[in-house]
Amino acid sequence: MIVAVLGAGKIGEAVARAVVKSPKVSLVLVTKRNTSSLKRPLPRKLQASSDNVAAAREADVVILAVKAADAKRVLDEISAQTHGKLVISFMAAISLARLERHLPKAKVVRAMTNMAAMVGEAATAYSAGKGLSEADLETARFVMDRLGESIELPESQLDAVTALSGSGPAYIAILIDALVTAGLKVGLARDTAFRLATQTLVGTSKLLRETGMSITELRDAVTTPAGTTIAGIYELEKGSFRTSVINAVEAATQAAERVAKKFEAEH
Repeated sequence: MIVAVLGAGKIGEAVARAVVKSPKVSLVLVTKRNTSSLKRPLPRKLQASSDNVAAAREADVVILAVKAADAKRVLDEISAQTHGKLVISFMAAISLARLERHLPKAKVVRAMTNMAAMVGEAATAYSAGKGLSEADLETARFVMDRLGESIELPESQLDAVTALSGSGPAYIAILIDALVTAGLKVGLARDTAFRLATQTLVGTSKLLRETGMSITELRDAVTTPAGTTIAGIYELEKGSFRTSVINAVEAATQAAERVAKKFEAEH
């Protein structure tokens, strides 16, 4: 299988480097205006150029990771090169209807991933367009599962996905920063606090996913009467921690919806 990744920004390059590791992939073609900015050395099966048309022509699967502002130009460039091919779009704000309008003979999937794709731990949600076979869907899942975990959802929910897991790494980074700062305040060295905070987040996520323990069960197991944990939780509740997180995701969802509507109206 030959895969083209058009737009090798952070997400595009992460996708290319994840997919190229599979023995099922014989070649990955990545495009970028300035290919010298790609991280070196490049894997043996990965080739870089600035020619979107040539890359799309040669590929069996085309992945779109360009900026939304460049979408119309790139879609028009590759339309004739995508007949009968699977096209997976990671472009924000570009709907399935618009993708299918510009690529009428392609089989289209719209996806939203996050920065954790860089380490193979992304959460990716996707929606399939019209006319995809089960083999096409298997290929799409193969690509996205190289990035981490994937889930198929109705397109109407992708704005919420953008707000929750697409923006999620930024929320988590703020939480980690707060924990590290708190560690400094109570006497821990910065590197010690950072290691403890990041591993606690990794370990907690793994515990919940692999044991089937509910969030409530985990919280109750850690919280004892008049203990340290309930003292900390009390302060979080006073600061409306959960409400702030809920409000952040809701606000980001509304922002994603506004951006999509504005982009469709302008283009």
